[in-house]
Amino acid sequence: MLVRILAEAFRRRKRRVFVAVFSVAVGAALAAALFTLSAHVSERITQELRSYGANILVSAETARTQAPAGAGVAGAGLVDENELYKLKTIFWRNNILGFAPYLSVMAEAQDQPVLVAGTWFEHRLTPPPGTRVRSSYDGATVADADSFATGMKDIAPWWEVEGSWVSDDDAQGAMVGAALAEKLGLRPGSTLTVSHGGTRENLRVAGILSTEGLEENQIFVNLPVAQRLAGVPKGASQVLVSALTTPKDKLAPNLRDKRPDQMTPKEYEIWYCTPLVDSISLQIAEALPGTQAGAVRQISEAEGAFASKMELLLALVTGVALVASGLAVMTTMTTSVLERRTEIGLMKAVGANDLHVAAIFLLEAAVVGVLGAIPGYLAGLQLAGLVGRLVFSSPVSPNLTGAVATLLLSVAVALAGASFPVRSAVRLRPVMLLRGA
Repeated sequence: MLVRILAEAFRRRKRRVFVAVFSVAVGAALAAALFTLSAHVSERITQELRSYGANILVSAETARTQAPAGAGVAGAGLVDENELYKLKTIFWRNNILGFAPYLSVMAEAQDQPVLVAGTWFEHRLTPPPGTRVRSSYDGATVADADSFATGMKDIAPWWEVEGSWVSDDDAQGAMVGAALAEKLGLRPGSTLTVSHGGTRENLRVAGILSTEGLEENQIFVNLPVAQRLAGVPKGASQVLVSALTTPKDKLAPNLRDKRPDQMTPKEYEIWYCTPLVDSISLQIAEALPGTQAGAVRQISEAEGAFASKMELLLALVTGVALVASGLAVMTTMTTSVLERRTEIGLMKAVGANDLHVAAIFLLEAAVVGVLGAIPGYLAGLQLAGLVGRLVFSSPVSPNLTGAVATLLLSVAVALAGASFPVRSAVRLRPVMLLRGA
């Protein structure tokens, strides 16, 4: 009997039911897109922002006068570049997208002071065989010594180069900032001599660098060239690291403002095993004893704020769509109640109570929610895929959690929209309805 009542109600009010189902489907589509993207949007946004510079800075602990054996420190204030492969042995090694050492020397070129920065452009590292990598919070396993390439090409892809990048084995190659090149009259293929403390280096300009930043007034060379100018056998003054991180507001509220030394062992494990910029920095410092690592705050804080605001924007848009869906359901159900007052009176006159009447209308609303959720979820997947391709240039995979959440949310919105009309329906008095009042 209940099924017949529902079927007859939908048959006689096809247009209104279609409007309600369509409204729920629109809200469900945005909700499905949000649920599908939520697992990817923070990571994708962080990956996009990673192309605008490193977010962790590693340097030697200047207070140390003597570094322990096997430490990552080459000398006073310098980090040993030969130990940097250890950055790929930490727990969050796969989140380290790239790194590059830096050694700056104030030299002279054409009787003018110039800043020469030694670095890696595209350097290949091979960890020693049997290198131990941290695979868990409290243990380690032996991993294969896989080689990997890193350098400024990985952490500064936004650099615009006229000419070519300097190769790793080019002892005389240099990249000159655009402003300095114009001042010195240099172009790709030009030669220049830089000197410092009696050491001279003859360089060939491989490319002209444009960044609209401080780099445009510097000369970039391979790290050994800068080391010869500085008169040091090895070492870098700092290491720039680009890492995928999670905003701090993803942590539980009770952990966000706690220092690691204030945490319980369980809280510390959660913090340590979350890819926060601070936890990754700590693991880097542990891998390179004698160094200190810290976040480039302007970049890391901007990343976290931007990712959170993007998620908030998506949630607000979805919320507005769901509210509109609920209002559409409420309008449809209110009209249905008004049209079916005589029917409601008859049901109550033959023995139906308020619970029976409410169950009929709530069940109608639930069916509307289900009917709207199915096409809405499918449309949401298409929308999420479109956003993934156009905005993040990567596919977005559906997940079961998103499907279940979309269905439950659609039904909840439909029931919420029907709550007011149902309350009105159960208050109707059968005697007054049957008398035509």
